[in-house]
Amino acid sequence: AALTLVAALALPAQASAGTCTPKTNLEAIVDDSSSMALSDPADLRIRAMELLMDTQGNERRTLGAVEFGTGAAALFGPGVIRDNAPAFKSALTAALTENGGGTDYNDAFAVAAAHNPSATARIFLTDGEHTDHVAYANGHSGGPPVYAIGLGALAGSPYSALLSRIARETGGLYRRVADAGGLQAAMFDMNSAIVCQAPPKRFTDAFTRLRQSEPHSVAVARGTRTAQFALTWANPLDRFTIAGVRMEGRTRKRKLELSRRRGDTFTTVRVRRLVPGRLRFVVKPTRLATRGAEVSLTTQVARSRAR
Repeated sequence: AALTLVAALALPAQASAGTCTPKTNLEAIVDDSSSMALSDPADLRIRAMELLMDTQGNERRTLGAVEFGTGAAALFGPGVIRDNAPAFKSALTAALTENGGGTDYNDAFAVAAAHNPSATARIFLTDGEHTDHVAYANGHSGGPPVYAIGLGALAGSPYSALLSRIARETGGLYRRVADAGGLQAAMFDMNSAIVCQAPPKRFTDAFTRLRQSEPHSVAVARGTRTAQFALTWANPLDRFTIAGVRMEGRTRKRKLELSRRRGDTFTTVRVRRLVPGRLRFVVKPTRLATRGAEVSLTTQVARSRAR
């Protein structure tokens, strides 16, 4: 499946104005309605949550989660990611089985507020509009910023308009995702906004053979110390990596420090000790499940002054 994301790439208003404060306590609200069996059959929303946990720099953040459908219930936490990531991932796999029935935003926000009342941000991931017979009661109002991902949302639809309003009114961010293959990339966009980074630079490449590679580069401004990469794809039988990471610039060369984490359908890489210039790298497959079939890889690069 191609990794397709349809969205504007603007930062939330508070981030673009230079007043953004990184969020340290996150509450995820994850849709487990029955329709997810069709819209996300490979459970890429679980992989997206794992990517959030495995993005380096998030270890000290607190994370809690609830699932929702016709009703809502706590999934895990809140707790520090570094100490609880394996247990959190197991809880996601065990609970998200597309058995939730409908899509009740009211229960989702009410349970999230009770479960983690100290949350400084909420991540709201859903594949459909509010379906309860009681109208949506604006459960986001008065709460922390909401970073909303609308799977299958069409531009201009009531579903998309509501999610956009929820994000806008709380100072968060909204992403429309055409299909489940884009959920991981959308989550990385959300993470960058949550930690007050500019929107990640994005590259999308199609691969049909193992020996194929694609070179890319991004500019590194003065004062930028770290780059965070996310490579995401849809099929866990495929595998991709990043290689040849190097700086080209007028300043003296410096040995870069790389650290990697791998999931079933993603790889995250943090690169430290950057200098001004261009950061060059190559992405390539190390395993392709079906010979000759086109496989899409999305590569995102976020840059930061943090070390």
